[in-house]
Amino acid sequence: MSKLEERESRRKSIVGGMIDTPDAPATDTASRGRPKEDRELKKRISLSVKPSLYEDIQKIAYVQRVSISDLIGNLMEQYRADHPEAIEEYKKIKE
Repeated sequence: MSKLEERESRRKSIVGGMIDTPDAPATDTASRGRPKEDRELKKRISLSVKPSLYEDIQKIAYVQRVSISDLIGNLMEQYRADHPEAIEEYKKIKE
C-alpha cells in the first residue's frame, strides 16, 4: 500500500469513528460554572449608522478598552438618565 493510500485509510477510519460515535448523553449544566447573578439580561438590537461614524466609535472603544456594545449601552443609559420627563410622559400616554 502506498503512503498516500495509507494516510487516506487512516483518515477514513478516524472520520468514520467520529461519525459512528453516538452523542454523549446530556448532562445537567445548571450546577456547573459560576452561580448566576440576579441581573437583567441584555437585549440584542440592530443599528444602521454611517461607516465613518462606526469607524470612529470603534476607535474610541478601543482607546477606552471597552466593547462597542458597552460603549453604546453606557451612552443609552446616560440619555435615559438625562430625559426622565420623557419616560413619565410616555407612562401618562400609555395609561
